[in-house]
Amino acid sequence: MDARVKAGGSGTYRVIAVNADGASQPSAPATGTRPATDPAVGTTDVLTVDADPGGASTWLADEVSAQDTEASTETTRTLSAGTVGITLPRFLSGAGSVALGANGSNFVLRQKDAQCALEGTLNVTELAYTADLRVATMSATYSGSCAGAASVYGEIRVKSTRPFAAIAVDTPRVDFGKVFAGTQRPGRHATLTNVGTTDLVLSVQPLKGGSAWLLRSGCGIVRPGNSCLVDMSLTATYAAEYAQDVEILDGTSRGTRHVHFSASVYDRPDMPGKITVDATYSGVDLSWTPGSWGNATPVGFVVRRTVDGVDTTFEVAPDQTHWTEPWTAASRPVTYQMWAVNEFEPSLESARVSPIPASEQVTAVIRRPNEPAVLGSLAVPKAAQVVPVEHAPAGATEVTSGPNGVDVAYVVANGLWIRQQGTDTLVRSTPGIAHPAWSPDGTRIAFSTTSDDSTTCVDILTLSDSSAVRVGCNLDHPIWHTDNHSLIVQDTSLSGSPLARVDAAEQGARLSVIEGSEGATHAVLSPRGDWLAYVPEGTLGLVALLPRDGGTATVADLAYVQGTTIADLGWDPVGNRVAVLTRTAGRDILQSFNVWDVLGGGQLDLGTPLYNTTTEQVDDFNWQGHNVVIGDTPATTGPDVSIPFDRSGLSVESTECYLDGESIGTCTSPFTASGLSSGPHTLQVLTNFGTAYFGYATRTFTVQ
Repeated sequence: MDARVKAGGSGTYRVIAVNADGASQPSAPATGTRPATDPAVGTTDVLTVDADPGGASTWLADEVSAQDTEASTETTRTLSAGTVGITLPRFLSGAGSVALGANGSNFVLRQKDAQCALEGTLNVTELAYTADLRVATMSATYSGSCAGAASVYGEIRVKSTRPFAAIAVDTPRVDFGKVFAGTQRPGRHATLTNVGTTDLVLSVQPLKGGSAWLLRSGCGIVRPGNSCLVDMSLTATYAAEYAQDVEILDGTSRGTRHVHFSASVYDRPDMPGKITVDATYSGVDLSWTPGSWGNATPVGFVVRRTVDGVDTTFEVAPDQTHWTEPWTAASRPVTYQMWAVNEFEPSLESARVSPIPASEQVTAVIRRPNEPAVLGSLAVPKAAQVVPVEHAPAGATEVTSGPNGVDVAYVVANGLWIRQQGTDTLVRSTPGIAHPAWSPDGTRIAFSTTSDDSTTCVDILTLSDSSAVRVGCNLDHPIWHTDNHSLIVQDTSLSGSPLARVDAAEQGARLSVIEGSEGATHAVLSPRGDWLAYVPEGTLGLVALLPRDGGTATVADLAYVQGTTIADLGWDPVGNRVAVLTRTAGRDILQSFNVWDVLGGGQLDLGTPLYNTTTEQVDDFNWQGHNVVIGDTPATTGPDVSIPFDRSGLSVESTECYLDGESIGTCTSPFTASGLSSGPHTLQVLTNFGTAYFGYATRTFTVQ
């Protein structure tokens, strides 16, 4: 500081660097001129931050604080007031505009524990230093942006005589909170106070859109220390997040500020839609389509079950779209009703739905991650989920249906179990059992097992006395023939491991080899007893249909992509469709096709999947349906026959008998006929359950 220069005078200066060895050459000259009049020193000491927190998101807050400290380094000067700190170059050349940031001078703005380097401009209107190099007086305005704050303005006054303009907004972001749709929320307001030293004209601008909002304001000329209100009312017509910015023009260096109004408008949730309920033998499969949650936190769904005038409610998580009840009394008249619940309101209640008692289902062995496999049932024609089979032992590996279409036999590690009328019984305590098959008359179960020398054998268990006989070894995967006295097996002792027909007796003789069945896997026989379906070994996406006694197979090409495997096959209870279980990339799909389309040369149509899952693995399945049970009859008989059948467990409208494809009309047990010609004959008993379902029971016999 050179105090020798008089007001209005100038001085020219050169700088020489000196060390112990000598001095440098003089620098180029620099000339400075002292103003004719020194700036007046006043009493205004203030730092302001104008961050407009009602506008864009910012970590800064509006602040007006009296400047109280000053600290310097060799290159910087820091002014502090309240929670604000401003670090700027120690010396500025005087009044004028200074670029700040990467291409200009450093300017660091601090508030509380955070700071950022400003990119922008410092406009100095008045500046003087004391003889000891402190600020004698200063008036400046800064503006720009920095990390986390897109728009920052502020004022600097140090012992200044100049006024400054500043606005304080008590609530720059006004939240109405939760508002129920269809209601009017009274006005909420923000107070704008002139905290500067000069009059300001505040001009509240008309709203841009937002017909739900009503704006009122008494602002205009606001003198220092005075205030005005910006008031807003809301009429919420629908559930949504509402937001409206109010723009206010003022006389500060920023020029424009905002007040942000918001509301979270909620409504009662939508009533669940497309509610369907399907029954299985063991319970119900209830599914629905969720709607809007009314812009509120979901709580969940409520299912109400009504039986005999008694209501029972069940709570379901909000992310679920289906619910199952393993309710063994599902055959009683029952209705279900649903509604959704959010944090404020329940939806309207749905109409009541009632399941039709199940006449058919798919029983499956279901494996979930890190859990033992269990028995479950799937509703037909389309299941949304697995209905648990209550109380069945865990760890099942395979399942088959009894001839009545209700009972099942299944395998677990410790042996063979049967389920009849909801009761599970261990009927064969032997490990290593596989591929169980229940005889057409319901008295015996054939299965594969392993001999002492690890050869696969086929045994038959008689349920009445638990006795068992071995049909033979080098045999696998038994299927009962419709004569009830022979089995169709895979004969691994023959080249190509074809299917063969053997006597269902101890050391049963091979009766025939089924032509065209070499390499057949997953073989299953139609309930009508006329067609075999199997997967040709080593093929991809092919299902072969072969006459029961052999011939030329008709192949259905399911056109599956590489990586898809056919894991299992099954027939529907009436022999019209083949069900195919496929597995690819963690997804199991159970779907079916009409065999008559394929056999007739028509187009293959898999239709809607019976079940589609990525959360479970279907290890085995059996499509079962209510049916009559034809009692045991001799494989060979005379021309006069009497064949008993049992339909006592069924509620059917009629039973019709067919002999060798010709209708005999309505029939009762036993079926009788006389004078039959020599040779093979086929009896089919058709049971009608209305239009939704019917079933076949088939018995073949030979007259001699």
